[in-house]
Amino acid sequence: MIDDDDNMDFDFEPDDSWDSMDYIGDMRGESRQMMMDVVYSSIINNQHGVINSVSKADTKLTAITHVLRFFEELEDYEKCAALKKVIDKIK
Repeated sequence: MIDDDDNMDFDFEPDDSWDSMDYIGDMRGESRQMMMDVVYSSIINNQHGVINSVSKADTKLTAITHVLRFFEELEDYEKCAALKKVIDKIK
């Protein structure tokens, strides 16, 4: 039971420390990270299919190099090394 003397004071004004655009940017970055993790797993777990696919070698090399550069920026060199091995098999 709430007494009339109790002060139920709520502040509904936005907090200046929260920036919705930063939050959206962070979510976009996290989504990209998740997508690249899935792409990486697909490449590594299906190397035979990737290497022997009907796609042109240049197209495959460009795509895998793009993924490699993403992980290079994160300094995730184990993933870079694994991707480099697939690139070398395509060449």
